[in-house]
Amino acid sequence: MDGEVTTGRSGGVDGLLRGRRRWARHLWWLSLVAGAAGAVVVWLATPHGRETQTAWELVAKLTVFACLCVAIAFFPWVSPRLQWLVFIPFVFFTGYVIPRISWFYFGDGARAQGDGFYTHLYLLLYPAIVLTVAAAYRIGGGSRGRCLKIMATGVVILFSGFLDIMWFVVNPVAIPEVIDAPHINLFTGGPISFGATILFALAHVPIVVGINLLPLDRWITRLLGAGELTPVR
Repeated sequence: MDGEVTTGRSGGVDGLLRGRRRWARHLWWLSLVAGAAGAVVVWLATPHGRETQTAWELVAKLTVFACLCVAIAFFPWVSPRLQWLVFIPFVFFTGYVIPRISWFYFGDGARAQGDGFYTHLYLLLYPAIVLTVAAAYRIGGGSRGRCLKIMATGVVILFSGFLDIMWFVVNPVAIPEVIDAPHINLFTGGPISFGATILFALAHVPIVVGINLLPLDRWITRLLGAGELTPVR
């Protein structure tokens, strides 16, 4: 109904690979290569800290994430037989991210590497969870547009201030008068009160609803010609 070309329960190649616009079929792997290369550059060339030093750092990180989102959403083979691909993030989580984050708690008692902890938690773990959920949805037969909505929603929730509010709610700490969060300061110009942070978070609810109401699958089909099948000769 929303323009997505389906392949049936058995899976297979979707309309993107069989469409008339040949360049569109390469979009997923080009985005994957760009995202992977960009991730290496960001990891090696940007500071591992909580504060964003320059505007290009934020732009670079969001661009890398966007490339990976496109690669997952436009992955052309939808089949239960490919569910083993979802196991790959588990290796990444258990082989690096979780052990590294655990070390910051058990090994860095002086909290000398707090910035490193922040980087691994919010720039690796959370984005990886969002991408893993979206990848599982896509491989399981989810549409490209809805896959993008999942990832966009995850990003908006993170930057909405909800996490910053709940940190003081679920932990045994006092509610502060102001909250100093870099991603909120970008919009407000500086720290804001706890009550204002709640309003800031609530202001993102219409954004989440709006994202999930967009007819992305219809737009993608028209843009990339996924529904215009190449005639069989």
